[in-house]
Amino acid sequence: MKKLILIFLFLWLSPAFVQAEDARQIIREVLDRDDGTTEVARVSLSTCVVVKKSKKIICKSRPRVKVMDMIRKDYGPNEKDHKTVTILLKPAGEKGIGFLQYDYEQKGKETDQWLYLSALGKVKRIVSGNENEPKTGSFFGSELSYEDMEKRHIDDYTYRILGKETYAKRECTVIESVPVPSRAKKSNYSKSLNWVDQSRRIILKSILYNRQGKKAKRIYYGDIKPVDNILVTHTIVIFNIDTRRRTYFTYDKIALNIDVKDEFLSQRTLTDGAFRGMNLKKYQSHF
Repeated sequence: MKKLILIFLFLWLSPAFVQAEDARQIIREVLDRDDGTTEVARVSLSTCVVVKKSKKIICKSRPRVKVMDMIRKDYGPNEKDHKTVTILLKPAGEKGIGFLQYDYEQKGKETDQWLYLSALGKVKRIVSGNENEPKTGSFFGSELSYEDMEKRHIDDYTYRILGKETYAKRECTVIESVPVPSRAKKSNYSKSLNWVDQSRRIILKSILYNRQGKKAKRIYYGDIKPVDNILVTHTIVIFNIDTRRRTYFTYDKIALNIDVKDEFLSQRTLTDGAFRGMNLKKYQSHF
């Protein structure tokens, strides 16, 4: 018995165990960082195929630009549940297309997503082929997938610290996240590497690996500045290594902690143009 106790204490105090706990705590602090109870934002998505020219990465042709309004509100006792509605404003031919997402803190409860196609007047629920497959498809034709838009649950992954690096002139901790088996069967990614700003607890760069273990995407988070004393990442660059396509996700305008009505974050906003327009105008006045 004494030997078993000593072995247990050795494992408990071993550097690998402590490191795993430290990595998990850092990610917990990233997820728990204050981002406001509500958010109203004007967002632009600019996507193109890129090529290298004169040592610079540039768009091969004119990028496809989409402009949208995104409204989010947090719910629940710890404000860990989220409801978000996104409405396309431009281009004119796609105006009124909408996306609705409900994220849940409850373990095992998966994100709900709906897409509204205004030309068809129908709401489509976004689901995977079966419970053992990941979702496919992209967010409004960008290099963000539907999975990328989902809330992350800390218990869906294991974590370890790979080292410390300076990135974008900030001291970062590099953390590897690997999905647990129940999450892995529903994910397009086998792992991710994340560069976490040590002092601000914000992710500055991520590398996502596909199910075959190859690099799939590189994501860069920049233009980080305060809005009402809350640090906000205003620009996210997503580069798809396989397709050589790049998307700039940019917050053009943003307001935090304003009053957002519960009824707006529903399918009615997707399908009822008059209701949607009246409320959007009210929220846009905060820009």
